[in-house]
Amino acid sequence: MNADASGATHDYSSRSEAETGLRRPRRRASPGVTTLRLGLAACAAAGIVLLIVSTWVDVVEIRVLTTSDVPGQDTHISGWDLHGIALVVVALFAAVMLAGALRASRPAAAALAAAGALALALIVGLDVPELDDTGQLARFYEDVSAGAALGFYLETLGAVLILAAGGVLWVLGGASARNDTSRPEGGS
Repeated sequence: MNADASGATHDYSSRSEAETGLRRPRRRASPGVTTLRLGLAACAAAGIVLLIVSTWVDVVEIRVLTTSDVPGQDTHISGWDLHGIALVVVALFAAVMLAGALRASRPAAAALAAAGALALALIVGLDVPELDDTGQLARFYEDVSAGAALGFYLETLGAVLILAAGGVLWVLGGASARNDTSRPEGGS
């Protein structure tokens, strides 16, 4: 043990913080890591907004020849029609996990990435099979086609942003844990 001028002692043994009652000081994250973390948070937030918006935007558009305006037929299918409120629920969960991931919580970052993966699974499982479904119009018209509309691209981009941001924030959460100092301040 060493004593400094104030009479305080520093014990460099392997006793834990709980045993000693002392907390090890944490180094602040470097400005580059902080900037990266904020950029990733902005990407995840954009993904969350895209998932919510895509619910009310057309995901599938059915066309007859060159038009999608067919009297008496619904040729625009929104995300709400395909998966209801599912992506909104995933987006709200992702928003809560993003708050934790910003505090360098690895479990929250992993849950954020999992929310992005779940959104992708919902898109692939519920929306992709409907992209080429022309419905009843194929019985009445010859040149009918169906394809992805703006909403499909918005929801896919949103899910990928959330997944990628969560994954990188998970890695950064581990990096911030390594920034802990190995001994208390003021040691010799």
